[in-house]
Amino acid sequence: MKVDMEDIRYTLFSEAPLVGEVTIKSIRPCVVAENMVRVLMQFDKEIGQVIPSLVTKYPPGKVNYLEKKNVLTLSIHQRLVTLYPSGKVSMNKTVDKEEAIHVIKDVAGVINETYLEIQGKNRTNPQKIRKKLSKLGPLAIYDCLPKTNCQLCGEVTCMAFALKLLSGDVELPLCTELFEPWNTSKVQCLEEVLGLEMMQSMGWKP
Repeated sequence: MKVDMEDIRYTLFSEAPLVGEVTIKSIRPCVVAENMVRVLMQFDKEIGQVIPSLVTKYPPGKVNYLEKKNVLTLSIHQRLVTLYPSGKVSMNKTVDKEEAIHVIKDVAGVINETYLEIQGKNRTNPQKIRKKLSKLGPLAIYDCLPKTNCQLCGEVTCMAFALKLLSGDVELPLCTELFEPWNTSKVQCLEEVLGLEMMQSMGWKP
């Protein structure tokens, strides 16, 4: 059942290259989580040109991209956030509108950063990156890890770490062995397999 309410507009950023405001259009009970809601929102600008590049800003296991419709669903903050080219946003498993705004401001920040990047001279080819990621598996990442099974990252094996890295449940810097000078070749291997942009989405800082 839809909750009767008037549209509520929020300013996310006083100055923004693309998305500065969002409007809550409706709040409905969440069908997959009791006592939570599904929030429908609308950005003040269309974001279709940015969506293909957003795919590379999150770990592969956190994104579901429908290329034909240019619709992106992110599994972040323990919920699903779906972004449409028109600027429409759907968010489930949300406590209230305040939490929805907190989450969507984080997403809008990434959208604005990505927009600035694709306007620059060194823009990447999102289609090429997506094609590369579609063939990416845990074994390819495992082959670039130290393979010491040291467990310093909190996982039992390097393969387990590679699996969780793809799903977005761990970040790359947790593998502290990669920072050792004798593992420079491993970092270079990851740059070749993942690309620097994807490594950054996994928490790596050059």
